Amino acid sequence: MPTIGGRRPGFGLRVRKDGNKALAAADADCPCGQFSKAASGDVDVEALVIRYGRHRRDECPIPEIRAAAARQYAALQQSLSKRRK
Repeated sequence: MPTIGGRRPGFGLRVRKDGNKALAAADADCPCGQFSKAASGDVDVEALVIRYGRHRRDECPIPEIRAAAARQYAALQQSLSKRRK
């Protein structure tokens, strides 16, 4: 059950951190129903973001979500490679 974003937050990834010393909180919910998790703390939130991205790109049974995640991952890789030059 998503905890950030109000009563009916919908699907996706939500991350919240209110200031440098505040504890980070996140939850993720995929429309396929196979991925619904929450985390708190900087390290756990970072791990959740990575797991959610991998689920969308590699494991989600909905082809449209996998395709969108693959496009986003390719754009991220291209952006990171531009920074290194």
